[in-house]
Amino acid sequence: MNKKELEKKLAELMDIVPECEGLIAADSQGKVIVGQTITEMDHGKIAKACAAIIKDSNNLGSDIGKGGLKTTTIEFENGFAVLVGGSDKNALIALAGLDGKASLGLLKRNLISISKL
Repeated sequence: MNKKELEKKLAELMDIVPECEGLIAADSQGKVIVGQTITEMDHGKIAKACAAIIKDSNNLGSDIGKGGLKTTTIEFENGFAVLVGGSDKNALIALAGLDGKASLGLLKRNLISISKL
């Protein structure tokens, strides 16, 4: 999927899920392809941290014979991060506040759909 199409799909998802605070697409090394957040956030830092989480999760999956990461949802004190992707794919990252808890499944399902395009 090209950058323009990816940007369009992520913008549509932001419209569908109003509780979503940000969407970022990054390569497996954590380099931002496109990113949009409702507040000023360092997309590069977020992408690099998520790439490290994916890499470490893939290592764990390999160590326990379960394969690579497909998706994960991380719950923080004040919100959530949803990651979709693996070592050989781009990572898609959704950010949501506490008010977005009910929309996490919708975010994940849409990110999975976008990642398959």
